[in-house]
Amino acid sequence: MISLLDIAERTQKGPKMEEKVWDLGLFAKMRELIRKYELTCPRDGSFFNLDDALADRAFHASVDFLAEQGVYCITTNRVVKFDREEVLQGIREMPSEVLMGQGRDVRMFKQRRIEEHEALNHVPGHHAPFSEQMAPLAVKNFAMMASCDYVEGFNFKVIDGREIYGMPIESYAARRQVAWLREGVRKAGRPGLGIAFYPITTRASVLVAPMDPDYGLRRTDGLLLSVLPDVKMEQDMLTAAIVYNDYGAFRIGGGGTAMAGGFCGDVEGAIIEAIVRGIAEWLVYRDQLHGSGLGHVSRAKATTLTPAPELWWAMSVVAQALARNTNMVLYNGGYSFSGPGTEGVLLERALQSIKVPVNGTNLMFPRHTRAQVDAAQTPFEAEWDWEVATAVMRGRFTRADADEAARRVARLLEGRPPEPAQDVRECYDWVHHRPAPAYNEKYLRVKEHVAACGLPFA
Repeated sequence: MISLLDIAERTQKGPKMEEKVWDLGLFAKMRELIRKYELTCPRDGSFFNLDDALADRAFHASVDFLAEQGVYCITTNRVVKFDREEVLQGIREMPSEVLMGQGRDVRMFKQRRIEEHEALNHVPGHHAPFSEQMAPLAVKNFAMMASCDYVEGFNFKVIDGREIYGMPIESYAARRQVAWLREGVRKAGRPGLGIAFYPITTRASVLVAPMDPDYGLRRTDGLLLSVLPDVKMEQDMLTAAIVYNDYGAFRIGGGGTAMAGGFCGDVEGAIIEAIVRGIAEWLVYRDQLHGSGLGHVSRAKATTLTPAPELWWAMSVVAQALARNTNMVLYNGGYSFSGPGTEGVLLERALQSIKVPVNGTNLMFPRHTRAQVDAAQTPFEAEWDWEVATAVMRGRFTRADADEAARRVARLLEGRPPEPAQDVRECYDWVHHRPAPAYNEKYLRVKEHVAACGLPFA
């Protein structure tokens, strides 16, 4: 398949284009592909796509996009072009499993199929802000979860009392983040557990700074390298991709999280963009794990927890299209508008977790979407995610079963305002690895309500 050096060359020699021209062309192309492949959201309250042919059409529309449009490099204002066979060959060579960690902590992250009922992979936490005082303890508690396959890093504003600003301090902070991850998994009794670097910035020097087989990122660890919104890439991430591809560490892409309401248009265009970005992450960065989320710009600051079924339906199309037509290893979960310590977050997480097993994805990220330092997540939300997803698999839910359960849980959320996050040190006992009593009482009430929606808990 096309090499990363070919990609690098095309970022220098591809067709020159102003970014605003690319953006406007994106909207026009999405409209053309939506019409050509008859991609229409049902808007009947469905949370899941039940039409395999529609998922396949969305996939073919995405291949068309990559073969005809390519990917835009914001560093050089050039388009990285592909021919159709290069796209299809890349898809054929996608790995269906990723090995991570070492020793007794080695794990295999695998592709899942639609409505699969076997155990799924789980990345329970981080991708969130923690203070340097909390970070090692947070890592330890997430790593203590038996279902945890690897832990991702976190972001922070201050390191050793200094604002993180400028390449030298950013590089230092990157190394410190990985050191805290390493310390946390060691304290959890899982020193070989895989970790993933969450970039402080996207400068190439900062991305490669934590590479260190003794004290930093090992060859069995990973990092995030995402294609940007509107199908855009940058040379700094490509530089890191080339280095880490040679080093052997795995790469994670979050670029599947497309936003309806932007240049891609409504949810139908966002479906194409999300699929395109997932494939593009493999082509231009060699990412082996991919997000398959989808949102809407108008819901960035939700005033109510009432779900938008068309977004859930669109997410299911994205995951199903990739699960049916590629070997891509997918993860999904989604963010919550309510914060940790609340009933709202547990209800939102339940709805998010119902979709994962039946759509052909693995489970990842229970973060509060308006994340604040030390108020974004606790291991308890991740444990609840796992419990709900396991119940779906225990019940051997089909997509139709999951749709009915999702509609019932959604009714529990209608009209509820987002509940503000508690400081995670107040709602969770980080020493004894358990929720505070008040949070546990909320969990028991929510679990009873969700069970009444048809989920067979143990």
